[in-house]
Amino acid sequence: MSLRLKIAFGVMLATAVLSVVLILLGLEARDQLDATAERQNARTLANFTEYQKAQQELAVKAVEDLVLAWVAGLAGTPIMELADRLRDDNNGLQEAAIVHRAEDGSLEMQVQKPRGSRAQLSEEESKLVQQVFLSGKHRFDGEVLYHPYYEPDYPKLRYVMRLKLKIPQPPQLQLPPPEKADFAPLAVAGFTTLALSMLAVFIMLMFALRRFVLAPLGSVLEDSERIVKGSSGLEVRGLQGGKGGDIETLVAAFNAMFAELKDYQSDLEGKVTEATRTIKQQQQSLVIAQRLAATGTLAAGLAHEVNNPLSGMLNAARRLKMREGLDERARDYVGLIEEGLGRIENLMKQILDFSRRRDMKPERFDPEAAIKRSLPLVRHRMEKRQLKLEEDVQPGVPQVFGNEEEISQVLMNLLINASDAAPEGGTVRVSIGRGNDNGAVYTVEDSGTGVPDEIRDRIFDPFFTTKEPGKGTGLGLSIVHTIVDNHGGKIHVEGSSRLGGAKFVVELPPAEKRDSTRRISPPSAAPEPA
Repeated sequence: MSLRLKIAFGVMLATAVLSVVLILLGLEARDQLDATAERQNARTLANFTEYQKAQQELAVKAVEDLVLAWVAGLAGTPIMELADRLRDDNNGLQEAAIVHRAEDGSLEMQVQKPRGSRAQLSEEESKLVQQVFLSGKHRFDGEVLYHPYYEPDYPKLRYVMRLKLKIPQPPQLQLPPPEKADFAPLAVAGFTTLALSMLAVFIMLMFALRRFVLAPLGSVLEDSERIVKGSSGLEVRGLQGGKGGDIETLVAAFNAMFAELKDYQSDLEGKVTEATRTIKQQQQSLVIAQRLAATGTLAAGLAHEVNNPLSGMLNAARRLKMREGLDERARDYVGLIEEGLGRIENLMKQILDFSRRRDMKPERFDPEAAIKRSLPLVRHRMEKRQLKLEEDVQPGVPQVFGNEEEISQVLMNLLINASDAAPEGGTVRVSIGRGNDNGAVYTVEDSGTGVPDEIRDRIFDPFFTTKEPGKGTGLGLSIVHTIVDNHGGKIHVEGSSRLGGAKFVVELPPAEKRDSTRRISPPSAAPEPA
């Protein structure tokens, strides 16, 4: 679909949408007007009904007053004349009756109007009549008046008139239904105006689009196609005639984008090369790790195979040493054999511990407790070499999650290495503080010669040691690294600016980060200097 057709479709769609909106608004306005007219009728009818009620009450009161005045004029009239006057069709009464009370208290009603009626008092009316006989006062019950009648020259009340009043009823108001609003002429005029306006907008838009957009973009598209085909060094040349407009700004932005794209392509090639180099290094590291794992498995099997005859040889050497009759030279030889076998047994134990993972129950513990647990085990070693031990424990260090005994083993191995590296009379410093992630940070420093930069990446490898043969197996720092890693922490070595030697830093996360996901299964081994 061409751009012109898209614009035409957009204009027609906009016209349709606006038409629908106008129709909906017109329908809503009509409904609102009809509802307003109905509410106005309802309010008018309610007001008229209230007015009728008030007028009815006034009419009832006026009729009651007239009837009471008329009844008052009947005083002293003989009972026969009273009956005639009650039967009069022009006395304003609907019904008239005389209730007679006998000596035994029974009531008898004689209907005077309408004639021929044999109506009787209901139970409620009988109660009202008895009250009038007792009180001697008239009573109204709606439109019915119960009034006492005293006979001339006879003081005792024997008659009560029951008179139903003729109350005029006001006329009922009949309102015409409200006229429905007619928006048809207005809708036709609105739609016609809208259609003509949208047509004018479409014509002007097409003219402006052709003059200011389509024609200038032609040259831009030609140059862009050449660039897409791979012609390097090309630029979009811009427009003929007119400068500084929106299209020229677009051309400048396009050229800048193309230049950035070329720079990004060059940079991407460099990054791809670097990523390829990194992948190769990682593949090499993976191969080394696989070889190391295979070596550990082999070492574990070898240690198991060696341990059985080794235990027998060690027991035999101890029994020979305990035998009587050995000369001093033979006893020395047996002692050397026992010592050598003991070193082999200790080495096999470390190999097994390094290659074996045992499940340990993790728990929260105070980081300071690990230091207090490890220091007594190495203090004698430092005192023997006259080393000065400095402690710096910051208060309020958060708890960590793991095994306190294994972290104590980490610190003990690091302290033993520091005491071996520091010269006699030197200094060893151990500290604990809060890390950047709110965890615990242990540091062990010495005043020795430090760790050379060229071997820092290798000191945590198994069986790597810088000590003289016979003084280290190269497993101590490997076990330390494994324990720290299984606790979710990190360990690294750097130079000590305070003491001038090496500085080992152990970072452990806070307990909150490890409570739900920790699985501690590091090796457990006796401390052995690396």
